[in-house]
Amino acid sequence: MNPSIATAQRHHHGASDQRIQGRKALDSNTDTVIDAQVVIVGGGPVGMGLAIDLGQRGVQCTIVERHVNPQQVPKGQNLTQRTLEHFRVWGIEEQIRQARIIPREYGIKGLTTYGKLLSEYHYDWFQRDKVAKYYFTENERLPQYKTEAVLRERVKELQCVTTLLGWDCTGVLDSGDTVSVNATHRDTGERQQLRACYVVGCDGSNSVVRTSANIEQDSDDHDKRMVLLVFKSKQLHALLERYPGKSYFNVINPELDGYWQFFGRVDFGETFFFHAPVESDVTASNHDFSAMLCDIVGEQINIEFEHIGFWDLRIATAKSYSKGRVFIAGDAAHSHPPYGGFGINTGFEDARN
Repeated sequence: MNPSIATAQRHHHGASDQRIQGRKALDSNTDTVIDAQVVIVGGGPVGMGLAIDLGQRGVQCTIVERHVNPQQVPKGQNLTQRTLEHFRVWGIEEQIRQARIIPREYGIKGLTTYGKLLSEYHYDWFQRDKVAKYYFTENERLPQYKTEAVLRERVKELQCVTTLLGWDCTGVLDSGDTVSVNATHRDTGERQQLRACYVVGCDGSNSVVRTSANIEQDSDDHDKRMVLLVFKSKQLHALLERYPGKSYFNVINPELDGYWQFFGRVDFGETFFFHAPVESDVTASNHDFSAMLCDIVGEQINIEFEHIGFWDLRIATAKSYSKGRVFIAGDAAHSHPPYGGFGINTGFEDARN
């Protein structure tokens, strides 16, 4: 066992159910001792999906992931029919369907309203079930952290996949024959270096792997600060009974120049998420988000916030998805506005490709 990985095992937050195994192998091309054939930086949906695909083929992988547990933010909920085809190949289709928390009849159906959420002016959209006949499987909908939990359980079943949770990648060096990944434990500060035949950066839009490899990207900055609110409101659920079978709601307002005020169900009966553009100086402490939501809904409702966060809206695409022994996938290669699940679904396409 690699001594540094053995130390990582001792520092793994006492999670006895998570297998962390260190191995060394020979690169058949160079006879160089390596820690893994592929190191995957980023153990979100794309990184875990890639590990499953490679692991099922017997490829020895190590995942370096900064978060010990999936982040409880309900992003990436829309899973396309094509993604569910990948899940079937990865042996997790039924587990994904069983993890859903919204009734099946609600599916992925949305509504656009004008002015206010409860406006009398509205029309249907997002009828992904209309294209179901062109695919082997049906689409699905659940929060990303539910999807990640299923992916992580599948990874545990693959003997050739090693998982390092709670570690940050701090840099990548391609030496020509092998590639090295430097990692630091987030709690202890311990450092280690992993050597591999290849590294794949699935580490998000601010990818350390992409930056280390000097892979440039084109960016279309919309110069918009966006807020993400996760909140509970049984009153809002009751009011939305006028729109049966709908899970997503876009409120359009001429003053926003085409940007949406976007509501979505996280579960059925109480929890919602909302995102929309806000002024650049808005923070969690200097803005009345309850009043903002009530105004957009068009009626006073009780609101209990679970999360308030911000991000800058932009579109970015790397000029290349590989350089030498370094590859990038998912948001590291192409980042999207958080609409329609484009990021998570195209990321799974990257992994499969």
